[in-house]
Amino acid sequence: MSRRKLISIAQALMFATIGAGVQLVTELGLVGPLFGLSQASAVTLAAVGAIAAGLFGLAMGYKQIYSLEPRAIWAFVIDVSWSAINTITGLVWMIWCAAKGTYQEPNAATQKRGIIVFRGPALPGADATTIGTVIGGRWLLHEAVHVQQARIFGPFYWPTYLISYGANLLIRLITLRFGDVHWESYGRVVMEDWAYRSAPHDHAHATDLKPTLRWLSLALLNAVAVAVLLGPVPVIGTLVAVAGLAIVPWWAGLVALIGYAVIRNVFPKSRSIPQTPVR
Repeated sequence: MSRRKLISIAQALMFATIGAGVQLVTELGLVGPLFGLSQASAVTLAAVGAIAAGLFGLAMGYKQIYSLEPRAIWAFVIDVSWSAINTITGLVWMIWCAAKGTYQEPNAATQKRGIIVFRGPALPGADATTIGTVIGGRWLLHEAVHVQQARIFGPFYWPTYLISYGANLLIRLITLRFGDVHWESYGRVVMEDWAYRSAPHDHAHATDLKPTLRWLSLALLNAVAVAVLLGPVPVIGTLVAVAGLAIVPWWAGLVALIGYAVIRNVFPKSRSIPQTPVR
């Protein structure tokens, strides 16, 4: 057996163990007590999560998607815990990418970020599309920013993204600005503002710090407003209560999101600067 094959097997076992362990701790130590689950329910959920995360870690370790450095290992831990819902949706996207595109072997840039890349498939009109930890289309630093966003915001990433898009779309329709309405709304989504401005030159190997911090702050404000808005929703409401936001009425979140969209639509959209793959 070749040395490379042995390394792949060793990494597969390591990440499988980490994944299963993280899920056991998450479900039994956090999710069960937080949501008041019975012991039987918590154990069942932990077993299912451990098996799923273990298999995910087995596959990711064998393909060497994550490098053996603290940043990448920590990213994996987040991917199988706080950001698990994004990881799951990413795996669904990966099925489509595998059917329509070509798998790109991991390199130093993708491994240190723990990202899977397929050449070819992307949503219509886009150079690349990112869901969870999977990029379809081509490797762009802009898309890598979306992966990091999902890890930061976890279950609130997609609600924040989609509600931001919907609020911008609503403002443009109300103000009778119908021209290129989808892309005009997309270009003002807070997550896209962040990604475009923190990675304006995609040949770079790192994002720009100042715009990253600026738009991270605005994204956090949007995420808090989304959390307040979704407070009455079961499960999410529990997380909102833990964050101490349950005292804020849901409509305050709606007002904040619409207000932000009104202000944001006064200014030009994020422009898509011609981008080149990271080497």
